[in-house]
Amino acid sequence: AEERSASGLDMAFDAKTQAICSFLQAQAAARPDLATEYTLFEDLFTRKLWHQLTVGLEAFVVREGVDDQLIPLYETFIMDFKQKLNKLVLARLLVPVARQMTSQPAELISFCEAAIEECQKEDKQAGCYVVCELARMLLDMDRVEECKAKLEVAAQFVEGTAGIDNTVQASYCRAQAAYFKVSGPASDFYKYALLLLAYQPLAQMPAAEAATISFDLGIAALVGEGLYNFGELLEHPVVSTLESSEYVWLAELLRAFNAGDIDKYESLVNEHHKKLEEQPALLANTNFLKEKITLMCLSETLFKRIGPNGNRTISFADIAEASKLPLDNVELLVMRALSLKMIRGTMDQIDQTLRVTWVQPRVLQKEQVALMTERLGSWCETVNSTLHFLENETPEFSS
Repeated sequence: AEERSASGLDMAFDAKTQAICSFLQAQAAARPDLATEYTLFEDLFTRKLWHQLTVGLEAFVVREGVDDQLIPLYETFIMDFKQKLNKLVLARLLVPVARQMTSQPAELISFCEAAIEECQKEDKQAGCYVVCELARMLLDMDRVEECKAKLEVAAQFVEGTAGIDNTVQASYCRAQAAYFKVSGPASDFYKYALLLLAYQPLAQMPAAEAATISFDLGIAALVGEGLYNFGELLEHPVVSTLESSEYVWLAELLRAFNAGDIDKYESLVNEHHKKLEEQPALLANTNFLKEKITLMCLSETLFKRIGPNGNRTISFADIAEASKLPLDNVELLVMRALSLKMIRGTMDQIDQTLRVTWVQPRVLQKEQVALMTERLGSWCETVNSTLHFLENETPEFSS
């Protein structure tokens, strides 16, 4: 009787409330390391402080070492007051519970489908959150086609709705990235992984997930088709995460590719060949990587020449020297760059020159911005010189 009085219980509580409080007390006794949390839950529950209770539960369900607590906590405790909860919050509580059912796929799917139906009645984005998380769970069970079907359902909602909560957007992008990591292409993984980091920065992720996604993004940038500008990635904390890990070589590779530095690339390959050979994606794309660094070298070479005061015509011999290709292969390289829409221009096969009218826009590094500043300064001087010449030669127009 003294113990019950100390816990804040009295005979005014109905049998159901007393049973729930007894459950929380038993859980606290069985797990002394979680006793503080269970005691707090009991106090907030009996005082009907639902918001504070919700905040505590959200922190609890993602805590390490509580997996075996979640199903009984849901069935005995949360189910009693779940109708009082915001549906998106409820969805975030239900998903960790569902993850404890992976040994029984049918039960897991049934639980999630019921959760989706319940949440969608009041908040469609809460239902979408559970759909995305279910898609990832299906992927973990190697049920790729079922995962794809769920993502198609989620995509209809996400892409057609404005003002979606960041947690839902992050869940959607995380699920899409996980799917494309398994099924490809790498460029789609790259797209959704970068979007994920816009909604949930690396600093808000567990350290293991942050390290994994940083590494995967680096690999995807290298092997992804159509990805010829790493400027955005290089300005992202992803690179600093790689540089502070065992994958510093990957950060160096990304910088070499972005600069189109073939000498640096070859040096890194020779220095880290064992680590590179341990990565199946890189090993399977050796020829593609060589082509990619050569194309990026061409793009960087042209970027340095084109501009307000730059020479837009470059000889095949200069391209061959920069790209370390035989002169006979330069035409094929230029045609490849034109077909990928990395550049626009015309080739003169007789004079063996390329006149460039446009280079694909890029996210510039500081050195490239400095070059553009210098170019614009030179252009301003040329314009002013021309203006002064015209004023001197045609005084009648300036009077």
